[in-house]
Amino acid sequence: MADEEIPRASEAMSRELFGTLVQLTRQQPWLIQRSEELYDTVSVCDDEAQTNLIVDLISRFHFRSAQQNLEDRREIASKISKDWGCVPENTMLIALQDNACADSTSAAVQQLKGPLAAYAEWKTHNFISSLGEVVDRAKEDSIIVIVDDFCGSGETISKKVKWLREKLVEAGKNAIIGVAVSSAMEQSKDVICPFVDEFFAVHWLKKGIRDHYSGQSAMDAIALMESIEGKLGDRYGSKKLEKYKFGWKQSEALCYLEGENPPNNNFPIFWWRKLKSNADRTALLPRV
Repeated sequence: MADEEIPRASEAMSRELFGTLVQLTRQQPWLIQRSEELYDTVSVCDDEAQTNLIVDLISRFHFRSAQQNLEDRREIASKISKDWGCVPENTMLIALQDNACADSTSAAVQQLKGPLAAYAEWKTHNFISSLGEVVDRAKEDSIIVIVDDFCGSGETISKKVKWLREKLVEAGKNAIIGVAVSSAMEQSKDVICPFVDEFFAVHWLKKGIRDHYSGQSAMDAIALMESIEGKLGDRYGSKKLEKYKFGWKQSEALCYLEGENPPNNNFPIFWWRKLKSNADRTALLPRV
């Protein structure tokens, strides 16, 4: 793809912008490995106001390294074992997966084995990757804990929990259901809490614009982001941008877990790979 086909900032990088990006990289060291992607992201911006917004959002990204992810799983294991009193005899750790495609929840279940082993003699059968198996295995006193790395809008979890409770009722069973995740958007509480007995997140995240700015500043930031997203292609693969404006369900997430597929709850400017001209762009976050 020739450079002239990709919209760029009208001016070369100024000394001030260079200094800003260097400082941003110091705040967010994970950007060191994504310097080209970082510059391509700010290059989409037309003016200083748009650039300042993007820089501010990136500076507040919730980044978790592989080691920090392990520490989060240890906190989840402690919450499940110590605070919730879960024991191997009546507890199932489950993923929300209900189709043949791999997803993050299966990995999250698998990666809890080590941290939980510090508290009790958990067995392989305590960790279930398919939602469909849970109803058959559930007993009257079962505790079912749904685990994941990230919860955005809460829509997926709430729908799956409703389905699970309905199937348990049909089978004449009842169970305590909890949700434990590494990071979650605060907005998901209102969606999930009515359907579960416990909901725990190691980190509660706020919306990048509406929960950070207020008054006229918020209105200005929203208008700026609308202008920035207007530079993106209407479609990306089978996805339509209109469904992901300000992130899925307008989550306005700023979250990146090292080595994981970034959630589509993030602002699309950070992961959408098409420009309005249908030219490819290098997104800051690599998302499948």
